[in-house]
Parts: sequence; C-alpha cells; structure tokens
Amino acid sequence: MKQIIQEFYTEHKSNFEENFVLAWETSNPGAIHKMRTSMKRLRALFQLIQVLTDRGFKAKKHMKRGRGIFKLAGTIRELQVEEMLVYGYEEKLGLKFSEYSQYLFAKENSEISSFRETLVHKKKDHKIFKDEVFYKALKTINIEDVQIRAQGFINLKSNILVKLNKRGNTTENIHKNRTILKQVYYLYDMLSELSGWSLLLGMKQNEMREKEQQIGDWHDSVNSLRYLSFYYDAKKGRRTGAYNKLNQLIINERDKMKNEITNHLYTGQASLWE
Repeated sequence: MKQIIQEFYTEHKSNFEENFVLAWETSNPGAIHKMRTSMKRLRALFQLIQVLTDRGFKAKKHMKRGRGIFKLAGTIRELQVEEMLVYGYEEKLGLKFSEYSQYLFAKENSEISSFRETLVHKKKDHKIFKDEVFYKALKTINIEDVQIRAQGFINLKSNILVKLNKRGNTTENIHKNRTILKQVYYLYDMLSELSGWSLLLGMKQNEMREKEQQIGDWHDSVNSLRYLSFYYDAKKGRRTGAYNKLNQLIINERDKMKNEITNHLYTGQASLWE
C-alpha cells in the first residue's frame, strides 16, 4: 500500500518540477496552471499522510515553501479564466468590452512579473518539497492501520461537509465544499484502494468531478464580479450602460448557479448533505 502513496507523490512532484521550470523559463500559462494543480494534488496527499501517521507528518508545514507560488499562480489563473469569460459575455450581449479586456491582460502581465520574481528566489535551491521528509513519514505508516485511517480521512471530509452545509450557503461555505470535493477527487483511486470503499462521499468519481466543476463555474462568476469591481475602481468613473448590462448578466448567472448548487447540496445526498 505504501507503493501507491509513493508513486502518487513521485508522479505529481515530477509534474510540478517540470512545469516549475517551464513557468520559470517562459511564463507559459498552461505550465503555471499545471504546476498549481500538481501542488493541489500534493497538498491533498499530505493531508492524507498526516492522518495515516497520526499527525506525525505536518501537511501545512510541508506546503509552506510553496505557499507564495501557489497564491500568485492562482491569481494568474483567475485572470486567464476571466479573459475567456469576457468573450462569452460579449457574444451573449452583442457588445464589446475591449477596455476591460485590456485591463485584465495588463493585470495578468503584472501578476506574471511578480510570479517570476518569486520564482527567482525559489529557483536558487528549487526544493519546494523535501523528499527526505516525505520518505521519513512514509516509513512510519503502520500498514495494519492504513485501512481504518483511510476510512477515517474520508469520514473526516464527510463530517466537515455536513457541518458546512448546516451553517448555510454562504460564498465561503460553498467554496469550501469545492475544495474538499477536489481533495477527495484527486485521491479517489488511492482512497478507494486504501479504504476498501468503492464509493466515496456517496459519489462515483465522475459524479464528484461534475459537482466540483459546477461549483467551479459558480466560483468563476463570483470572481467575475470581483474583477469587474476592481476595473471600476481603477477607472474611477461611473459604469456605462454596456457595463451595467454586463454586471447584471453576471449577477443573474451567479445567482442561478448558486440556487442549483444549494438545492443539490441539501437534497442530492440526504445522508451526507443534510
């Protein structure tokens, strides 16, 4: 069973390092996104290892060196997504938002510059994740306890979701739903094998992916309103009729998606979500 964990770590650490170099050399948007995705997968793995080692391994501490990179890469990705969404908004409204698009591109370039400056310091030793710490933790995992601890990890995520959804459908709570679903989705195959459970959180892997992406689409619309607000602040002027229409379109789409998500969270899986 330890082999499964080691192979996952090796694969995604290698993907991270490969895209780290590519991001450093070219600022390639795809490489930046893939690098961040690898970090998310590794973060989920480290949280699992923390449970498997009875907290002998500290997941948050092991991610510390990559936190700045992760945050900057996330902002860049958000801007890239918003740039793509603007084209869709233009088609729906039959209007052009060229000035807003230019603002987004300029902001993205600024964030990429900050990202590269951060990479300059990280590139000196290139060691974001320390193999020796990982392998030391791997050795301490008791094979006899793996199944019950893996089940405990899944139940922990389930309990967090239940508590979140009882508190209400705030933006923060819905976003946390997505984070947890993604963590379990990333580890789905491994968790299924380690726990002996074929179904996790009451969902098949593809169903979990669909739900996570649905929340992701809603989250993009939340970000759209945020970046549009930043744009208004930068202009220091009033919204034109066209931008009022854009703002209302995004609000309508956001609210519609939120209602669909909320209804599913509370009624889709009664044993887990209510």
